[in-house]
Amino acid sequence: MAKYNVVVAERADKMLIRHARFLAKASKPAALRLADGFEALLRELGDNPYQFPAETDANLPKGLYRKALFCKRYKAVFMVEDRNVYLDAVLDCRQENRRLPF
Repeated sequence: MAKYNVVVAERADKMLIRHARFLAKASKPAALRLADGFEALLRELGDNPYQFPAETDANLPKGLYRKALFCKRYKAVFMVEDRNVYLDAVLDCRQENRRLPF
């Protein structure tokens, strides 16, 4: 049973869907692996979000956000408050993200 409640922001959900749609155009199995990897990440966040390092992006408040890499190329950006994990973004690390969308 999860120790933390994971809340995925609508914006992060849309970002994940956009990535999966893009992948599905080239390879449906790759899109399915992305979905499976994201599910596994949600379980890990629910068990212990502190296993992931702090996000060091200079555009974000220092020490507030953490990051989790999954499926070799994707990064989830989230914060932890009490027993809640708020996942705010899902980014493709192959793209330049000069300004995070939040």
